[in-house]
Amino acid sequence: MLVCASDGTSITAALSRPGIAPAIESFPVASLGSLPEDLDTGWDAVVVDDGGPGWSAERLLDEIRTRGVSIPVVVVCAPSHEVAGVTLVEHGAADCLASDRLARLPVAVRAAAEREALGRRLTRVEDAGTSDLNQRWTADLLQDYQLGFLRALGLPDDDVALVGALEQIGLSVAGTEVKLWEADGRGAVQLRAVWRRAGFDAETSSSPPARPPALVTRAIGNRGLSFSEGGPAGPVGESLGVPVVNGDDVVGAIEIHAPDFVGFDDAYAAHLTGLGNYLGIYRAQRRSAADFARSLEELNRVSAERLRLMRLLVEAHEDERRTIAADIHDDSLQILAAVGLRLHTLRRRVADEAAQSTLDAVEQMVGTAVSRLRGLMFNLRPAGLDHGDLLGTIRDRLVQVQQDEGISYSLAGSEPGALTTAARVTLYRVAQEAIANVVKHASASHIGVSVEEQDSGCLMRITDDGAGLGAATASPPGHLGLPSMRDRTEVAGGWLRVEPGDSCGTVVSAWVPLLAGGRSGSGSAP
Repeated sequence: MLVCASDGTSITAALSRPGIAPAIESFPVASLGSLPEDLDTGWDAVVVDDGGPGWSAERLLDEIRTRGVSIPVVVVCAPSHEVAGVTLVEHGAADCLASDRLARLPVAVRAAAEREALGRRLTRVEDAGTSDLNQRWTADLLQDYQLGFLRALGLPDDDVALVGALEQIGLSVAGTEVKLWEADGRGAVQLRAVWRRAGFDAETSSSPPARPPALVTRAIGNRGLSFSEGGPAGPVGESLGVPVVNGDDVVGAIEIHAPDFVGFDDAYAAHLTGLGNYLGIYRAQRRSAADFARSLEELNRVSAERLRLMRLLVEAHEDERRTIAADIHDDSLQILAAVGLRLHTLRRRVADEAAQSTLDAVEQMVGTAVSRLRGLMFNLRPAGLDHGDLLGTIRDRLVQVQQDEGISYSLAGSEPGALTTAARVTLYRVAQEAIANVVKHASASHIGVSVEEQDSGCLMRITDDGAGLGAATASPPGHLGLPSMRDRTEVAGGWLRVEPGDSCGTVVSAWVPLLAGGRSGSGSAP
């Protein structure tokens, strides 16, 4: 296969992608002057990148006509030039494909090569008897049926396409009934499609058999035409089997009943063999497409199930956080607060200075425990998340970091009014994790957070001026980590990106969709 293109990488990749059988071997040609001399004997087809630097499909066709050779030319053009591609087909190109449909290129190239091979066989038949007008008429007739066969396989409905293709085969040999038998993955041969001539009494033929007839089995086993016993129509008999081949694989056979057909010769043998080969390529392509569709459906099902389970896990996680925070507030904090009040009362009644000093220390310890429990409650489930205050909640966390670590902060933007509580919690958890990473690893002096509505969603960006991406993406012990945060944003229908800053530090961007029909809020962060 000659590939005429200044850069034939995409064409070569399409011709050699995995799963194509038989393999298509391609050779690049840099310019028109580099075309080999043995075009009509050493090569099966030519693929040309029309409009690419140094190449014109029209000039290539003119060069081939000038040399007086016959070789199929498949044109690849820009999608906007498909109308011009039709003109090229009318001037001798075998086919024309837009560059965004290169997945069809292997089928188009094989079809062009098959048509050329059929044409050459028919040409040899014509040359053997140049004075025989009947042979020429037969060749033209068979070419018409071949074109009808190809048009039928181009129909979108697979069943309709197969019946239409079998009809063209049957009409070309005056057949009454044509059946397509296919072998499945286990080697079992089953009936796939049937065409019967109008007016043909189907009851005169046997009912659909459970197994294929012997001539079909022979056609599959021998990879060649198989005939029934001779009858009144001649030595060929009333039925024949044609193997359906895709490369080295026999995918089935065509069973043809033609009791009234006479004159079977090499032209008809080439005609039927070629159609069987093309039908094999077509069926293999459809099977691959069906397998891909099933795989994609299964992948989507698994992905949807994964998201469902992750959503349940996130909801359970947040519910547990809310429950623990409520228990701390209603139980532990209340008890410690009561202890603090009693200690304060006791200290006022005790006159001994040593005892007062001890009570002061105990009261201070109780106060510290209360403060820590309140901080734990905030980390578990800030109250602002349930009251539409994402920026206020993030600000409280930044203030705490500034007090504990001495890292300054800036907070800008506004929360969209249509932001759901689940999306608000997701963004806060991302911010919480990103800020924890900065504190633990980045050695930063400043943290910036911005929130804004963008693309029917809410975009949050966390930046720092610290050590950079490698350090800032690590997660401290006890944190879920940014990979888990990425999963959370995907569960919410959004995305998470971690990128290096413009000059230093790290940028963490998270986007989640808004509630449909919501409006942007008017409040801004100070």
